[in-house]
Amino acid sequence: MFACRVNLREPLARKETLVFSTLRFNVFSSGLLLVLLPTIASFGQSRDYLSELAAARQEVIQTETLTIQKLELGEPHPGKNRFTALVKNKTNQLLTLGLDLRTEPGVWPSGWQRQFLFLVWPAGEREIEEEYEFTHLSPEASLRVRFFFPQVTAGGVTQYGDFFFQKKYLVGKGNKAVDYDLSQRFQERDSEHFRIYFFPSSLAARDASAIAAQRESAFRKISELLGVVYPEPVRLFFFPDGETKRRDTGHTGDGWAFDGTIVEVYNEQTKLDPYHELTHILAGRLGSPPALFNEGFAVYVSELMGADALKALGSPGKKVDEAVVAHRNEGKFIPLDKLFAFSDIGPEESQPTISYPEAASFVKFLIANYQLEKFRQAYKSLENSDAAATIHKNQQTFREIYGKLPSELEPEWLNSPRGEKK
Repeated sequence: MFACRVNLREPLARKETLVFSTLRFNVFSSGLLLVLLPTIASFGQSRDYLSELAAARQEVIQTETLTIQKLELGEPHPGKNRFTALVKNKTNQLLTLGLDLRTEPGVWPSGWQRQFLFLVWPAGEREIEEEYEFTHLSPEASLRVRFFFPQVTAGGVTQYGDFFFQKKYLVGKGNKAVDYDLSQRFQERDSEHFRIYFFPSSLAARDASAIAAQRESAFRKISELLGVVYPEPVRLFFFPDGETKRRDTGHTGDGWAFDGTIVEVYNEQTKLDPYHELTHILAGRLGSPPALFNEGFAVYVSELMGADALKALGSPGKKVDEAVVAHRNEGKFIPLDKLFAFSDIGPEESQPTISYPEAASFVKFLIANYQLEKFRQAYKSLENSDAAATIHKNQQTFREIYGKLPSELEPEWLNSPRGEKK
């Protein structure tokens, strides 16, 4: 008996789209039909890690073809760990079992993920064993375990099948191996809507009161503009420099936002626009529209709040309409139909120095001329996707809300005072 391994890393921000492109083996009998029982496990409430380890040992996972039990997570700690489980084949045919292990160290989504394949012989029983790894371990750390039967495409590429078991084990709470505890790393100041974390004796520590007042003001204004309620506190982390931020989080750059968390470098040389990422977090309560609306609205809000919204986006000191005019005078313009289809603005292929101000200018035009409530409706209704069918659906939804297609509104936008070419 042996295991066939697929060692692929995947950024955790992405959805589950991994393909086992290195495996090409046919172990499925044409007469074998795998019918899976609906045994998706809920994630449950937070417990200490010893309770989680005990719960894993007691798991009994049944399908019509396999029994999986006695999940052993080892003693979770930073570095390499050992996972084992006992697998029994209830059929007279050779089966292939897929295992997906994903660690999340907690606080920062910079974990580890691997997939493995195992052959289980007819009517056989075997222990499967693999390693998993934590870069850091915080009290919020978790190990997600998923089992699946892989599927082989017509081209011989092995892919994910449906997951018949999925559970996240919380392995950090109460664990003495924790090496990253916010309470030991940061000082914390709480305001009405924020939990603000900063290093002792840092500039952010000195400015904490002013930061809290500024962000609370922004929170209220943006929430009122969107008409949303955000029930959980936003976590706001300030690092004194980019290198410290990179070492802690694994992320390069001055700013970052994810899952109700904003991370920024804050020092005498670097103080980021306080509105852009907060807008993304609050607007996420409305929906997830195409980048024209998502990024355009964030830049629009930054300008509305008085920030130099394009300072880091290619046109420092310019208003969004001024930047559009300047670009058009240079022959640089992205037609609205094309911009409407963008699922992201930021990568080089999206021409961000042009697309950011254009998106914000068009959002500004819509809100000024067609009322904020229609914009909210569009933000809720449009879906962000590269799929042609979704883009077409978005075009029709936009027309239902505004009475015209985006391309039909383009001349009106460009000929208005805010978009007029000079």
